[in-house]
Amino acid sequence: MRRVIPASHHLPGKSPPRHERDWRLALLGSGCTTLGAICVLLAACSTAPQKPLIAEQATTPSPIPAEAQAAPATSTPPEAVPALSSWQQLRNRFALADCDYSPEVTRLAHWFAADPSGFAESLRQALPFLLYVANSVEERGMPGEFVLLPYIESNYVPISSTGDHAAGIWQLLPDTAREAGLHIGSGYDGRLDVVAATDTALNLLDRYHDRFGDWRVSDMAFNAGPYRIAKLLGDSDVPASAAELSRLRVDAHTHRHLAKLLAVACIVSDPARFDVKLPEPDAGDDLEVVHLPAQLDLTLAARMSGMDAARLRQLNPGYLRGRMPPSGPFRLLLPKQQGRTLTTALDHVPQPLWRDWHEIVLRNAEPLDVLAQAHGLDAPTLAAANAIAMDATLAAGTRVLLPGRGEEPPEPARANAAIPADIHIVRSGDSLWSIARDGHVLLSDLLRWNDLTPRSVLRPGQRLRLQAPDRGGVSATAVASPD
Repeated sequence: MRRVIPASHHLPGKSPPRHERDWRLALLGSGCTTLGAICVLLAACSTAPQKPLIAEQATTPSPIPAEAQAAPATSTPPEAVPALSSWQQLRNRFALADCDYSPEVTRLAHWFAADPSGFAESLRQALPFLLYVANSVEERGMPGEFVLLPYIESNYVPISSTGDHAAGIWQLLPDTAREAGLHIGSGYDGRLDVVAATDTALNLLDRYHDRFGDWRVSDMAFNAGPYRIAKLLGDSDVPASAAELSRLRVDAHTHRHLAKLLAVACIVSDPARFDVKLPEPDAGDDLEVVHLPAQLDLTLAARMSGMDAARLRQLNPGYLRGRMPPSGPFRLLLPKQQGRTLTTALDHVPQPLWRDWHEIVLRNAEPLDVLAQAHGLDAPTLAAANAIAMDATLAAGTRVLLPGRGEEPPEPARANAAIPADIHIVRSGDSLWSIARDGHVLLSDLLRWNDLTPRSVLRPGQRLRLQAPDRGGVSATAVASPD
């Protein structure tokens, strides 16, 4: 198959109104109203899994070998990290009480699944990154519930941010990320890099488990910060029962954070109980890491791998300017088939030419070898860079990649003066994800440009920007609904 850290990792927010039934409002709420008579009850095993595997035919998963050492322009061998074949394989890794944990967990599970098709669609969108995280959790032998932690944090959307705000599918704060060794700069943000951020987040969870000896408390430390949890526990042992642990005097949203994690695991454990049909992954959802010896232009990588350039950037959001920074990292997260295609194609392009490419549109038909000669290239290099045959004659209007940065393309003409091309008018049935998809922009950019969060409620007639606003401009969502 396919969004603890100190409390500062989470943006302040209010919990959704009790009557709200939209599952999306449960995904990123870090704040919440005080719970009623029933506290969020926390229970389950403290160290090794004590819960039997859910599947009747379940077996203990075999360890996954360490990732092979990267050779120049190579992809992770398929046998090194086997893909998660089914949701059942994830259920086999579950180790906490989930559905049986507390009444609050069951209540939240029904809340998440109030719209079964919407919940399933959110998981379908998350599948590529979820699969990658699942394999990382499998490698470490951690409880499968933590595969769902980025879903609770960010709905598996690598949300970008500025200043001291959290970012990425794991919603890591800048200070925590840097302390853990992630680089954050003008051209690269390790919190948005799913490979680097996942390794960092799982390291933190492992560290918290080593310290507290309890996976439930590891989740609480991820949310509230390990120092606060350690101070509250003092020299006392971690409470064994959910009721006792629920009385630990952390913020209510920290208790709720664990309850939400277990609630989503509850649905995955028994989807039929909630009328949810879990989506099955396809070949394009199975990602691998392609390691490179040098910088590679992302547009070139997309063309050579046969991928849409926007999709490649969605899978590699850590690169902020469409190219790898000189200091690295030099790697890409790609579907396996495209990863193999890219690795093979790069053998035919000299490494000094990898860094910068630009696109031109042919005004007249041109044989490829003539075009290559005109730009000081050999035909095999130009053919490999554009994934076309060496003896091809390129028709007028063909888009061709050439070495060098070239000039920035002019801003497209506005087809409708009344409704600018960079504005979307919200219609009934629109969602943030569908608007980003149809507008060919990253969801994280759509949120940032419009001062929204994944929990924001859209209203018909609302105007959303589809490109970055001018400096000093007024937000298109000045009257958007609050979180």
